[in-house]
Amino acid sequence: MKLRAIIRETVEPKQGDLPQSVIVEFVGDKEKQHFEVLFYAFDPYRHKIRKWDTWELTIKWKSEIFEDPKTKVKSYFTYLFCTKATPVHQMQK
Repeated sequence: MKLRAIIRETVEPKQGDLPQSVIVEFVGDKEKQHFEVLFYAFDPYRHKIRKWDTWELTIKWKSEIFEDPKTKVKSYFTYLFCTKATPVHQMQK
């Protein structure tokens, strides 16, 4: 799925083996919610994704169900992964 997103927080360099994450607001979201998008193969810092830029992100969704062993209560998590990113509008350097 391709979605346009405005970068809402500064992108930091990668540290360790964990995926990088970027906080975005999707263009057209009336509630102006912020979402965390994970980057595994694509390095957002090296590709100069910066706060206030608008990018078109190719997003994949992955859900995970966690069941508490004691209470048997289930928690559901949905992760957003970016597999490709294309700049739409970048702030001047």
